[in-house]
Amino acid sequence: MEVGSVVANLAADLGLDVHTLTKRKMRLDVIANKKYLDINKETGELFVVERIDREYLCPSKTTNSCFLKLDATIENPIRMFNIELEILDINDNAPHFRRDVMHLDISESTPAGERFSLNNAVDSDIGSNSIKTYYLSESEHFTIEIQSGRDGSKLADLVLKKALDREEQAVHNLILTAVDGGVPSRSGTANIIVQVLDTNDNAPQFDKESYTVHVSENYPIGSLVVKLNATDLDEGQNSEIMYTFSLYTSEKTQETFNLNSETGEIRVKEMINYEDFKIYDMEIIATDKAANSLSGKCKVKILITDMNDNHPEISIKSFSSPVKEDVPVNTVIAVVSVSDKDSGENGQVDIHISGDLPFALKESSDNYYELLISEPLDREKVPEYDITITVTDRGNPPLSDNETITLELLDVNDNVPQFPQTFYTIPVMENNAPGASLSSLTAIDPDLHENQYLVYFIIEREIVNTSMSMLFSINPENGNLYALKTFDYEIEKEFLFHIEARDSGVPPLSSNVTVHIIIMDQNDNTPLIVSPWRAQGSEVKEKIPRSTDKGTLIAKVIAIDSDSVHNSRITYQFLQNTDATLFSLDQYNGEIRTMRMFSYRDSRDQRLVVIAKDNGEPALSATVTIKLSTVETALKTYTEVPLEYDIFSDLNLYLVIGLGSVSFLLLITILVTIVLKCQKAKPSKAAPSCRNSVISERNSTIADSTLVSNDAYWYSLFLAETRKGKLVVRQPVPKGSRYIVSSIPRSTGMTETSDSAASTLQLLDVNDNVPQFPQTFYTIPVMENNAPGASLSSLTAIDPDLHENQYLVYFIIEREIVNTSMSMLFSINPENGNLYALKTFDYEIEKEFLFHIEARDSGVPPLSSNVTVHIIIMDQNDNTPLIVSPWRAQGSEVKEKIPRSTDKGTLIAKVIAIDSDSVHNSRITYQFLQNTDATLFSLDQYNGEIRTMRMFSYRDSRDQRLVVIAKDNGEPALSATVTIKLSTVETALKTYTEVPLEYDIFSDLNLYLVIGLGSVSFLLLITILVTIVLKCQKAKPSKAAPSCRNSVISERNSTIADSTLVSNDAYWYSLFLAETRKGKLVVRQPVPKGSRYIVSSIPRSTGMTETSDSAASTLQVRK
Repeated sequence: MEVGSVVANLAADLGLDVHTLTKRKMRLDVIANKKYLDINKETGELFVVERIDREYLCPSKTTNSCFLKLDATIENPIRMFNIELEILDINDNAPHFRRDVMHLDISESTPAGERFSLNNAVDSDIGSNSIKTYYLSESEHFTIEIQSGRDGSKLADLVLKKALDREEQAVHNLILTAVDGGVPSRSGTANIIVQVLDTNDNAPQFDKESYTVHVSENYPIGSLVVKLNATDLDEGQNSEIMYTFSLYTSEKTQETFNLNSETGEIRVKEMINYEDFKIYDMEIIATDKAANSLSGKCKVKILITDMNDNHPEISIKSFSSPVKEDVPVNTVIAVVSVSDKDSGENGQVDIHISGDLPFALKESSDNYYELLISEPLDREKVPEYDITITVTDRGNPPLSDNETITLELLDVNDNVPQFPQTFYTIPVMENNAPGASLSSLTAIDPDLHENQYLVYFIIEREIVNTSMSMLFSINPENGNLYALKTFDYEIEKEFLFHIEARDSGVPPLSSNVTVHIIIMDQNDNTPLIVSPWRAQGSEVKEKIPRSTDKGTLIAKVIAIDSDSVHNSRITYQFLQNTDATLFSLDQYNGEIRTMRMFSYRDSRDQRLVVIAKDNGEPALSATVTIKLSTVETALKTYTEVPLEYDIFSDLNLYLVIGLGSVSFLLLITILVTIVLKCQKAKPSKAAPSCRNSVISERNSTIADSTLVSNDAYWYSLFLAETRKGKLVVRQPVPKGSRYIVSSIPRSTGMTETSDSAASTLQLLDVNDNVPQFPQTFYTIPVMENNAPGASLSSLTAIDPDLHENQYLVYFIIEREIVNTSMSMLFSINPENGNLYALKTFDYEIEKEFLFHIEARDSGVPPLSSNVTVHIIIMDQNDNTPLIVSPWRAQGSEVKEKIPRSTDKGTLIAKVIAIDSDSVHNSRITYQFLQNTDATLFSLDQYNGEIRTMRMFSYRDSRDQRLVVIAKDNGEPALSATVTIKLSTVETALKTYTEVPLEYDIFSDLNLYLVIGLGSVSFLLLITILVTIVLKCQKAKPSKAAPSCRNSVISERNSTIADSTLVSNDAYWYSLFLAETRKGKLVVRQPVPKGSRYIVSSIPRSTGMTETSDSAASTLQVRK
C-alpha cells in the first residue's frame, strides 16, 4: 500500500472516544527500528507511514503467512492493545538468475538427446507469484525440459535435439527466460553460450579440382607459375596442410617445376622450351597433420605459349589514283595482302585504316583485302587523302606494320554558283551619269578550271515596253553592274529584276539573285505654289474688312514639291512684310493670320511676299506676292452683359454639360430636317421635259440624279449634254459595256414622229483601275521569340484590268524606326505578297509595328495602292515576377517592427511585384509559402496586403516569420519569393476619433437641371423619329408636276432613280449622261460593263407631247 493509506480505524474498533485520544497520548510501539504505521489522533485512523516489504519482514518461504505485530498504548488510565496485521504478498519481485551468463562446452560428436543441467532462477515472491515456467530462445539444435523440485521450485535442463557441426556453427548463443505466475507476470533472463569442440571430420579441399595455367616460353627461373590453396574446415592440427606431388606426376615435370610443401607454390625450376614440351600435367596431394590424417588432391595443367617475335607484313598489290570526285560508293581503288610468320594468335593479324576517312577495307580472300570508297567524296572539301593502312598481330605485346598511299581527286561540275546574298538592295542617286557603276555582284563557285569560270546575265523583263538590258548592263566576267541611262526619281522610283550567274561546266550550272534598284531622290524640283492661284508672275489681290479681328485667317499659301518626302517638306516665311506687327505666317501650314486689329495708322494696302522653301540640300524655293486691300464694313455693336456665376457643385456641372449637349443635338437635328425638306424639288407646269435618256440593252432603268448648281446643267450618269448640244464623256465608263446614244431634238415633248440618230461606242481596256486589297487594314499577330524567316501572312491585291495592267508587284514602303528600316525587320515576296519576319521579336522591347505595303501594276503609267499593316507582337510568359516592395538586399530578409497592441485588420506590410510580360501573363497572385502562425496573419491574394486576423496575445511569439510567394498567371507560371521577419514591440497607441461625413440633401437647382435635361432629351427623340418618318414617305405624283427632264431606260426596263442637281445656273443632271449649256452630251460617271443605252435628245420645253421630235443615238460600251 502507498504511504498515507488508511489501514483501519482503531478508535472505532477499540471503542475509544476520538476526542480523548490526544489527551490520553495514544501511541504505537516501534518494531525493528522501523515505524511502518502510525495513528491519526484526530480521527483515530491507523495509516501507513513507510512502505511495507513482505519479503523483508518474512524472508522465509516455508510458510505463506506473514504477520506484523504492534502494541498500542493509551494513558489515563493506561491500557495496552495487541494488534496483528497480516501482510499479503504481491508480485513485486521479478525472477533472476544467480549468473547472467552460462558457458557450456559440447563436442560436435555428441549424440542427439544428451542433457545438460542449467542454473535455476530464483524469485523472492511466494505462491503463484513465484517462478512458474522457463522459455528458451528459438534454436534448431537445443530445447529445454522443465522439472519440479521437492519444494515446488521449477528446474530446467538443456537437451540436444540435433547433432552439432563446428564447421557450420562454432558457437551457439541462447537466451533462457524465467517467468513467474503473477498478474501481471514478471520475467528474468540469462545467456547460454555453447562452445562446439572440434574433431577431425573434414578432409582438405582445393579451391578447384583442376588448374590450367598458361606460361610463355623462356619464362624466368624462379618465377611463380601458380599458387595452390587447399583448406581444412577443422581447427588446430586437424587443419594444418602439407602439399606433395603424387606418383602420377612425371619425373620431367618434377624436374622442371618445384612445389613448396608448406605454401603450395609452384615455381619454374628449369628453362622452359616451347619446342620440347607444349603441355605439362601434374597431380598435387594436400594432407592434414591429424593422428588419423585425411587428404585431398587436384590436377594442374601447364600450357606453354609461343613468344611473339615476328612482325606482320603488308603489301600493296594494286592502286588507282587519281579518281573523279563523283566516283560511286563501294568502288575498289586498291588491293592489299598481309602475312605473319608466328603461329596461333601471334600469327593472326587485324587490319584497319587510320583516321576518320571515307574508306573501308573488305576481305576478299585469305589475307587479301579490298580498299573501298564508303562515303561520297567532295573535292571542294578535301582535294586529296593520305590513306594509312595498318596491320597488327594479336600477340602480347602486339607487333604492327603500316603503309601509306595518296589518293588524288579530280574535279567535276557539281557546285552551283552561289551569291553571298539572296537579295541585293542597291540605292542609286537620281540624275546619275549614264554608264555609272552601281555595284559588283560576284558569285562564288568552289569548282576548278572551266567549272568555276562564271558568266553573268540580266534576266530580261520588260517594264513599259523597255527591257532591263536597255536600262542596265552587267559585265559578264566580273559581275559589275552599270546604269545605261539617267534616272529621274519623279518618273522611276525603283526597279526589280534578276541576275543569273552561270558556270562553264558540262552541263553548266546556274543560280540567280534578285536585285532591287532604289532610285534615291535629289532636290531637283522647285516648290510649285498652287494656292492662292495667280497668273504667271502676277500678284494675288485680296480684299479684307478693316474691322478684321485678331487671329483671323487672311490667306493660306499652299506649295507642292515633286521630290521625295524629305526633300518635299515645305516651310513658309515672309520675304517681305509691310508691317511685321500686323500679320503672322505659320511656317508649316502657310496660314497668314492677323496678329492684331487694324488701326487708323495702318496703310490701306499691305504687300506680303511669301517664300516657300523645301527641305533639300541645297534648298529650293518659290515666292508669291499677296496684295491686301482693306475695306470699311458696318459693324454691329454688341453689349457685353456680365454673367454672374453661382458656386457650382460637381453634380450641377455635370447636369449643365448634359443639358447643353442634348440641346445642341436637338438644334442640329432640327436644322438637318429643315434642309432636307427644302431640297425637294417643287412641281411646276413650266418645268421642261426630259432632255436626255439612256437605254441599255438590258433595259434596266437607272435612277435620276440631282445636283444644285448656278448654271442649271443637266447631267446623266455617264454622258452629259452641254447647252450647245455637244455630247461629252462626264466620267469613266465601265469596261466591256456597249451603249446606244440617241440624239433627240429639243422640244416640249416626245412624239411618235420624232427623228433620232443612233451610233455605237465600243470601249477598250486602259489601266484605269488601281490595285485593291481585300482589306484596308491588316492586323497580324506574331508570337514573340519567333524563328527568323517565319511566314506571317499573305497580302494579295486584286486588279480588274487585263494583261500587263493586272500584273502586280509588292513592296514594303520604307519607314525607319530607331535607325532601323522596315526592310531589315520584314520582307515580302514581290510576286505573291507573302510576308516574312527577318528577326526574332521580343514583346518587352517591341510590341508592335505599323507600316505600309504597296501593290503596283505594270500598266502605263503604273497605278498603285497601299495597305496599312499592323504587326502585333504577342507575349509569352518568359519573365519572372520582380518584387519591388518591400525592398531588400539580394537574398536578405525584410525586417519590420510592429506594436504588440496592433488591432485586428491592421495593415502590416504590402508585397508588390511587377512582371514585364503582357497583362494576362503579368497578373500577379500572392500566397503564404510559410507562416509562423496561420491564425495571426492573412494575405490578400490580389493586392498583396498582409493584415492581422486578431490581436496579439501573451502566448504569441515576439518574432514572426512570413514567406510570401508572388506567382504570375502564365503557363507555366513563374514566381518569386520574399521573406518578412516581424518583431513585436510594446508601444502606447493614440486614439483617433472617426468623424462621419455628412452629405447635403439634393438641392433645388439639381432638381431643375434634371427636369430640363429629361425634357430636352425627350424632344430630341421625338424630332429624330419624325425625321425618320418623313424620309421614309414616298412623294405623291402631281398633275401639275412636269415629267422628268433626264430619264435613263435600259433594255431590261428596270427603273433607275432620278437624280437632281440644284445650282444657280439651273443645270439638270441625269444619272449616267449630262447635257451641257452648249448641248454637248457628256459621260458623267462609269457605265456598267456590257450595258447598251439609247440616249435621246429632247428639245427643252415645259412638257412632253406626242409630236415632239427627237434624235436618238446608240452608245455601246465595250471592255
